[in-house]
Amino acid sequence: MRKHLLFILLFFGVLFQWNMVQAQCTPDPDCTDPEGDGQYCPAELPNAVEAEPYNEVITIIAPIQFQGQVIHHIEVFSINNIPPGMNFQCQDDNCEFWPGIARCISIYGTPEVDSWGTYQLEITLGVWIDLYGTIIYLGELTDSSAEVTIEPHLHADFSIDYEQGSFLCMDNVYSVTYQGNATVDATYNWNFGLNANVISGEGQGPYEIIYDSYLGLDSIYLEVQEDVYTSPVYTDVFEVVICGSTSELTEILFSVKPNPFNDYISISTKTNESYSCRIFDISGKLVEEQENRLSGKIDLTRLQRGVYFLHLQSKNQLETLKIIKQ
Repeated sequence: MRKHLLFILLFFGVLFQWNMVQAQCTPDPDCTDPEGDGQYCPAELPNAVEAEPYNEVITIIAPIQFQGQVIHHIEVFSINNIPPGMNFQCQDDNCEFWPGIARCISIYGTPEVDSWGTYQLEITLGVWIDLYGTIIYLGELTDSSAEVTIEPHLHADFSIDYEQGSFLCMDNVYSVTYQGNATVDATYNWNFGLNANVISGEGQGPYEIIYDSYLGLDSIYLEVQEDVYTSPVYTDVFEVVICGSTSELTEILFSVKPNPFNDYISISTKTNESYSCRIFDISGKLVEEQENRLSGKIDLTRLQRGVYFLHLQSKNQLETLKIIKQ
């Protein structure tokens, strides 16, 4: 994959504090630039994981021109907001990159414990151009569009055995099962809230829960701790509703596509009846309401990215679906 070097440098700078100790890198001989528009290899760096050693080599070839100017070379001056514990070192301790010449950067280190998250990097570059044989320093620029993700060592993922959609029926028993990578000896900080009754389960689980006196939005949280590691909090948000008979539950009248969505969703029904549409955010706030709709498209461009609950109410049936704006 070829990209203009100014963008490349914003991406490969990925991660890392100046350090002169790491062993020198060797450019990838398979990384070439026949079109002269700049290239780096590989196209994307893998994510790092907290407390696990990381070592990657990025090969860079500078472009010949940029915005009509002949590039002489480009140099990385500094990288700020770098994940703690990560470093970089340019080939031969020289962060200058030249058109048509493959050079590399060693990316290495061990991300610190609890450093997981996404880091928006602030990379400062210097650009030199060749103006009719005279080398001119064009100036420096700082860009923060690149980001790098450090993944956690532990994961707190769990699943709920939904019957359909993303809702629970009041008075039904549900199983909550841990699906992360911690051992049974870890500490499991479950939060089932004030509304769920926990019938059985301890530690890692699984758990059985029931809602026998509550209707509305609710959620379950889990954080896991083991040795020196703490996972991000994993959350599942759902709605507790009154359900009819089993036969009514299995008859799904509405279809919503796409999900996840960007700006619009399209709703279709198996009947010609009109229906009402209400959308709630995860806090339970009503963010969209439309009455007497027929099948068609709904514009949700004004909504922020996140998880929402879509209530579709026909004459004889209510369905609740979890939708995600990406």
